[in-house]
Parts: sequence; C-alpha cells; structure tokens
Amino acid sequence: MRTIQQTATTKARSALRALLQAYGTRRIKKRLWDGEFAQGRWDCLDRTPDDCVYRYLERYARNGSILDLGCGSGSTGNELDTARYDHYVGVDISGVAIAKAEERTAENGRTDSNRYRQSDIFSYVPDRQFDVILFRDSIYYVPHRQINAMLQRYAQYLEEGAVFIVRMADGDKYRDIVETIETHFAIVDRHVADDPKAVVLVFRPHR
Repeated sequence: MRTIQQTATTKARSALRALLQAYGTRRIKKRLWDGEFAQGRWDCLDRTPDDCVYRYLERYARNGSILDLGCGSGSTGNELDTARYDHYVGVDISGVAIAKAEERTAENGRTDSNRYRQSDIFSYVPDRQFDVILFRDSIYYVPHRQINAMLQRYAQYLEEGAVFIVRMADGDKYRDIVETIETHFAIVDRHVADDPKAVVLVFRPHR
C-alpha cells in the first residue's frame, strides 16, 4: 500500500513534469519526451484504431493534406484510412517518437504519403498549406496564454475552407482550452463522448 508520503512525492513529480513540458526549454522538453517514449510510457497509444477523432479527420481532410502537431509514435498517420487523405505530415519534439513513427510507416507501406519532422511545435514552420491541422491531445502542453497565438500562427497554413481539429481526453477538465477556442474561432463541428471521455472540436478562423 502506498504511503501518504509516496503519494505526495508522485504528485509533486507529476506537477514538475507538467511544468517542464509546458514551460521548459526546447532541449529540456526533448529530453523529457525522449525518455518517456524510450521507457514505453506512451506505448498505450500505439494502437487506437477506434478513436473518435478519426471520422472527423477523414471527413474534413477532403482527401487532401493533414498536419499532425504532436504526432507521437505515429498512430494517427498509420491508422487513418489511406483512401481519405493524400498527404500527411507528423511533427513531434521527440526524436525517439519520430523514429518509431517512421518505422511503423515503412512497415505499413505508407512512405509515399506520410512524412515526419522532429521539431518543437512552438517553432515549427510548415512548408505548405493543409486541409486539416490536428492537435491530438498535444494542446495540453501549450501554456494556456499561448494557445490563441499558436493557433493564429498556424492558421496561415490552412487552405481555403480548411479547419483545425483538437481532440482532448476530457472537455470538462480542460474547459479553459475549450473556452479559448470558442472565444477566438468559429466552431464548425463538435463531438463529446462519455465512454471513454473525450471531446473533438472542429473550428476555423472567423471570416
């Protein structure tokens, strides 16, 4: 049985981790994420074929292009229906995650359509426009006061009529993020699930 001290220590470490992953330098964040992916912390996300975000990605991609910011080990790029998109770019700060994503992509025969970039999403500069820009749970790690500015910066890389899609595990827990998006952008579509808890927001800049 865990002692009160052990529980407090675990909570303190989790809080420190969250702070460093949101506010740490690029080098610190890369080191933390590389360590977690190397140790298997995120192996639970390697297979998510029934995730509720996929039907929205496939609908709004319009058989075009997707930019996945915080792609991790490549589940999205390897589980989407290949007939529903033409070009996919996954970006993650972890080189360990990117290497795994590239390996999975080669095994699945998707190297013609999928590309990966190792970069911090705060500084990444796309070289083209996209039909969908996705933040799949990665938006948690953007400091709240920077969320609108980041989305506005990436908005210039949306094709005409294109959308952002944000998927979060719990819309109630992250209500402040939902409210920021609702305040600054036009909501196009919304999905709320209870089992498991999740929220998907589809939105674009106000015209």
